[in-house]
Amino acid sequence: MVKKRCQICGREFIPDKYHPYQKVCSNPSCQHQRQLLNQKRWREKNPDYFKYKEKKTAWERQRAQYLKMWREAHKEYFKKYRKKKSFKGKQKLGISS
Repeated sequence: MVKKRCQICGREFIPDKYHPYQKVCSNPSCQHQRQLLNQKRWREKNPDYFKYKEKKTAWERQRAQYLKMWREAHKEYFKKYRKKKSFKGKQKLGISS
């Protein structure tokens, strides 16, 4: 087997036979550092990945506003719906009100 030098600690190691391209030794602290570096590299390549919530389209903002106004105008509908739903739930459990 060909020995390689760990990119984190610099020690020599024999790569796993299933992962001959392994660049970091199996030491847990080296593996942790490798994971942190991979995550950092990935975030640098994909800077907008976690900003999807900020990228609402105009239609989504308009729709949210419309739904908010509709709910405000139809409060009675929700009161009836919740009352009916709780009555059905009590019926299933055999509770009389």
